[in-house]
Amino acid sequence: MRVQILSHRENRLIAGLSALVAAALSAEYAWLHARSTAALYGAICGEGPLVHCAACYAAPALAAVAAWLLAPEVRALLGRRARD
Repeated sequence: MRVQILSHRENRLIAGLSALVAAALSAEYAWLHARSTAALYGAICGEGPLVHCAACYAAPALAAVAAWLLAPEVRALLGRRARD
């Protein structure tokens, strides 16, 4: 048996849900970082001389990866419900 990355339905679901969880965790970390920088410096992350943290970029990127991986499954699920 050969390994085929992201070719089977289960692999796409696992990878997509993992990316979705990682996006949620990155968004939470970015929000906490923005709150702490606002408390310390009076400005949120990315405003003025403050640069964005990695979580600010990772959250939308991981959400896009999750959407790309889960789109075929969602499309199939919606297609099945439309036919029923």
